[in-house]
Amino acid sequence: MTKTPVLVSERLCFHAWEPEDFPLLAALHGDPQVQHFLQMGDPPWDELFLQKKFESFRADYAAHGWTKFKVTDRQGAFIGRAGFGRFDATWELELGYTFMRPLWGQGYATEAAGALLDWIYRVEAVDHVIGFAVAEHKASRRVLEKVGMAFTSIRDVDGIPNAFYRHNRPA
Repeated sequence: MTKTPVLVSERLCFHAWEPEDFPLLAALHGDPQVQHFLQMGDPPWDELFLQKKFESFRADYAAHGWTKFKVTDRQGAFIGRAGFGRFDATWELELGYTFMRPLWGQGYATEAAGALLDWIYRVEAVDHVIGFAVAEHKASRRVLEKVGMAFTSIRDVDGIPNAFYRHNRPA
């Protein structure tokens, strides 16, 4: 049974991950097209790596009340993940999202990013949030721009050029 969502937007529900949700994350990241823009063509993450990521999502939520949430549509169908984590290099709060490949281009990433930015400033005392995308991933960069993030720089992340963006807390 799905528990009450942490956040609801027009079409999306954001949930904390439950132990039985691991196969959903594995299915999402098992798609090479989904993984391409996360790691530029490397093979999909193996089960051990994914299990660690899954446990880190659960731990972040338990510790902070935010995470890279499980995202469903209003009918409860799993469509991806979106939310926040700490960017290791700077410890800034980082917005991220990944959706099932058949759902790309339907505005889910923009809806999720906008709802999450509105929400995080209500629940967390941060002055800004960062986001980044593989520099050549124009669609993901457009999402960050549509939700009001400002481009700051191109930086290397694990040997891959990424475009970094910043969103300041609204006045």
